[in-house]
Amino acid sequence: MKKIYITLKLKISKMNFKHLLFPVMLFTGLLFSSSPILAQQAVAGIDVEDPKTVTTDGVEFSVLPDKKDWIYKTGEKPIFKIKLFVDGQPVEKADMTYMIGPEKMEPTRKGKVSIANGYGQLEGEVMNEPGFLRCDVRVRVKSKIYKSVATAAFEPEAIKPSAVTPSDFHSFWSDAIKKSKNVPLNSKLTPIAGRSNDVVDVYQAEYEFFNDGVKKFYGVLCIPKKEGKYPAIIRFPGAGWAPLSGDPKTAEDGFITLDLYIHGRPVIHDRSYYVDLQNNELKGYQYKGTSDRDSFYYKNVILGCVRSVDLIYSLSQFDGKHVGGWGSSQGGALSIITTSLEKRINFMVALCPAMCDFTGYLNNRAGGWPHFFAKPELYQDNKEQVMKTLSYYDVVNFAKDINVPAYLSWGFNDATTPPTTCFVAYNIMTAPKQLYIIPEGEHKIYPEQRKRTYSWLKQNLQK
Repeated sequence: MKKIYITLKLKISKMNFKHLLFPVMLFTGLLFSSSPILAQQAVAGIDVEDPKTVTTDGVEFSVLPDKKDWIYKTGEKPIFKIKLFVDGQPVEKADMTYMIGPEKMEPTRKGKVSIANGYGQLEGEVMNEPGFLRCDVRVRVKSKIYKSVATAAFEPEAIKPSAVTPSDFHSFWSDAIKKSKNVPLNSKLTPIAGRSNDVVDVYQAEYEFFNDGVKKFYGVLCIPKKEGKYPAIIRFPGAGWAPLSGDPKTAEDGFITLDLYIHGRPVIHDRSYYVDLQNNELKGYQYKGTSDRDSFYYKNVILGCVRSVDLIYSLSQFDGKHVGGWGSSQGGALSIITTSLEKRINFMVALCPAMCDFTGYLNNRAGGWPHFFAKPELYQDNKEQVMKTLSYYDVVNFAKDINVPAYLSWGFNDATTPPTTCFVAYNIMTAPKQLYIIPEGEHKIYPEQRKRTYSWLKQNLQK
């Protein structure tokens, strides 16, 4: 298995004023409280984030562990190095506030730290079990508060799951998939006005499956116009309410691409249609139905994703054997889940997968998005039932069954899909796998991640 760790330098930036700094008062509560995954802000869907140096107001503020790869052995004590420059000059003296503790948990230590001549340092804490220690430092520069975070890893590839696999996990999903195919696919391809070009046709794809009645699923399908047989890539969407716009660029390179929309609605409406869904029907969709494994929102989602492979196989332009899955966040989870359940997917990519190890919070460590057990209001009245339901949807329980090559990637500073949870899924996978880590990476898709994973996927699918 191949692992790559890189460090990505991020800075906070340009400001034309004198150096005036004050301590920042910190809040209590969950350390580094989870930022909810934002709805996709445009029909374009998940956009690639540019990790270039952020230049805002001339302030260069960073916190970095003293090990280049950010990885420590249990029992070691990390040192966090602090740097603060304004307009290119070191700040002579400043007081900052800090919090240190296991990611997503209550801080085990917090207080003030001083720097001199632009530099300072904080002693971290020893972790005696595999996991992640997050250091959050904040400073006020004139009227603005700046934050820098560094997350030290302690033997992350030794992190074990808290998730429990139900005894009937496999039979539940086998039966559900079998029933879902009791109705014809009834696929329909509708050209999307203005999306096709000289070399690629772009369609709204529509198909059906059964889940307590006949359900519809939709996506954006791109097919090369040139006569031939092509491999296919299915892209699973991150959390949100607006559909992805399709991937004609990859189709131009000789691939059928299918960008799924998991909410059972057409993908050709204007923005106002999806905003209405966001504010009404899809509001908090990720939390719906946790009282029962058959009513949980993601049962329909998963069955629709699995049936998408039938759609690919129904296409006359498909080469009949090469299918890849690609997804980030919620899409990373669905990529793992679908690949586990649908054995005709040959290669899989998952960036910062969500829905991993939900019960981590019940075991004094981070749990997977959407953080059910960090929010007592979601489970306190029926904890055992919610735990039982979610055990059928925990990505960790699907990752065990991956039997094709996989490429995964995430960052240590991700507060939405915590690296603790991503490593649980990765560690339990026994298939050939590659891991690409951006230590300073947050919950984003970085250009290098996209470049590496698509290159790997396309090369393998064309063999």
